[in-house]
Amino acid sequence: MNEEWLDNILDGEPSGITDTQWLIIENNICNTSLPSRTIEDILERLNHLTKLEAEEIITTINENTHERDTRKQWERMFKEGMFEHRDL
Repeated sequence: MNEEWLDNILDGEPSGITDTQWLIIENNICNTSLPSRTIEDILERLNHLTKLEAEEIITTINENTHERDTRKQWERMFKEGMFEHRDL
């Protein structure tokens, strides 16, 4: 049984990024509207991120993802109020 997480809690050291988090970040970060410098910075630090930092980055990626499906693009724009001042 892997009890490394308990050792990290007792030692006070943050857990490192998980393989799943690493894959999510690496596979999705280029499909975002984040500035290229920010993307480069994240990718340079990827192997040294903590689990918590990775969670924050994944949240940022999800908030800034470019939808490829045009229907999803329209739904997102509608939810964000892009069409509030127009009569459709």
